[in-house]
Amino acid sequence: MSAEPDNQYHHLDQTFVQATKAVLTGSTPKLPPQTLLRSLLEREKMAQVQPSPTFAQFIGTWQLCFVTGTHKPHQQKERMIGNGFYIPRWVTMQIVYSPGNPTNYGPQTSDKVGQIANQVHWGGLSLSLTGPARCWAKKNIMAFDFTRIEFKAFGKTLYQGFIRGGQAGEQEFWQGHVRTQAFFVYYLIHQQVLAARGRGGGIALWAKTES
Repeated sequence: MSAEPDNQYHHLDQTFVQATKAVLTGSTPKLPPQTLLRSLLEREKMAQVQPSPTFAQFIGTWQLCFVTGTHKPHQQKERMIGNGFYIPRWVTMQIVYSPGNPTNYGPQTSDKVGQIANQVHWGGLSLSLTGPARCWAKKNIMAFDFTRIEFKAFGKTLYQGFIRGGQAGEQEFWQGHVRTQAFFVYYLIHQQVLAARGRGGGIALWAKTES
């Protein structure tokens, strides 16, 4: 393989690292949103399916830095369809992947399963949705289901429990198929950044903040 494709991968990946760093630090100027989206679409076209992604590749805290709408952004000839925006600093939105099975159901020792948490922090308030997650073999797909919810105010837990139907959902998740579940298709799995397209067609870019 020639060095040119590798250089292109490296250049784009560093673009995303620098873009997310600007969000985390509040530094300016940021890359224009349309320019960043164009780079993300270019990187998606270059993506290669990993033969056997493991859950360990995702473990850690990833802060959402850039996101598009649910309408599928794409390149149409010379015209780009769709737009995106940076997440403002006054709100922190993050995904946390943790090892191990969060319930007593499903495979206990597989390196394909674990727990996902979707967390939003705003001022002294925080909302966390958690549930089971798994990598699908031979695909860069992370399927998941949010089954539990926790709401805190200034560090004090105000509510914690199952989302409606969550207890049954945890039991049924492992027997389900990805076509019936929520999922991300990750086309960039980097030690510092993740990029994925969701089931609804939107694109998201995260930066790793904790291992």
